[in-house]
Amino acid sequence: MIKALSHLVITSSDVINISRFFTAVFEVEAHFANEDFADFVLPDKSRVAFFRPVGKAKDYFELIDNPAQVSYGVTVENVDQFYEQLMNLKSEFSFEVSGEPKDHPWGEKSFLLIDPDKNRWEITQSPSKDGHLVNLD
Repeated sequence: MIKALSHLVITSSDVINISRFFTAVFEVEAHFANEDFADFVLPDKSRVAFFRPVGKAKDYFELIDNPAQVSYGVTVENVDQFYEQLMNLKSEFSFEVSGEPKDHPWGEKSFLLIDPDKNRWEITQSPSKDGHLVNLD
């Protein structure tokens, strides 16, 4: 049985730029970073890493121009405040959003962020204290 999602690894042709974006948007510094790999440890101890496939990794990973088949969900304390702060970064980074945060019938409020590498991030505010979706029963 699965216990937890421990980490997420995302390919990038420009690890430095996507790492700068991730730091600016999510206010978390890389635990380790160079031009080929950056690893971020989040407050819940899970990790997000960006890497450029080189060497043997090229045999198993590829860089794609539009990774639209996947969305990564993250929870923030206040999604409206996060959205406002994100919009202040529009002159520094190239990204898109789906619109202002929207309330959902299951209790969350969210919007979609498409980062400079075209990754999709669902930015969510959860009704629970730990940031995970609660059972509505």
